[in-house]
Amino acid sequence: MNKDKAKMIVKNYTANQKKDLEEKMGLQITKKVKYLGVSVSSRCSSIKEDNYSKLVKQIKKELESWGQLQLSLLGRIAVIKMNISPKLLYLFQTILIKLDKMFFKELNKITTKLVWLGKKPHIELKVLQDSRSRDGF
Repeated sequence: MNKDKAKMIVKNYTANQKKDLEEKMGLQITKKVKYLGVSVSSRCSSIKEDNYSKLVKQIKKELESWGQLQLSLLGRIAVIKMNISPKLLYLFQTILIKLDKMFFKELNKITTKLVWLGKKPHIELKVLQDSRSRDGF
């Protein structure tokens, strides 16, 4: 193990205990650690904010840049399927926490904004999200 790069998260330790542990182990104690793209902290309440909220902001930026390109409807849908969905699925599989409906409403809002270029939708969201075998996109 590379002690220069390794970090450690502790929970329920006093400041003195943390200092002693740091000296004995030779590792730096931090509040957050990023492992395989996922922020992990000793506070469970910050996991959603550190991972999902940041990802939504990143997705918004990416979709704004994709919106500048002249893509067909199917091209814009492909952008969401190939660039946005894998990032979300990775977090869903890695961090098993319950997300509220507002999170998914926000995702639907920002993805439909790209699909329809901010204009009124021509096809219902349910049809867009349905499988191709059931005539969806």
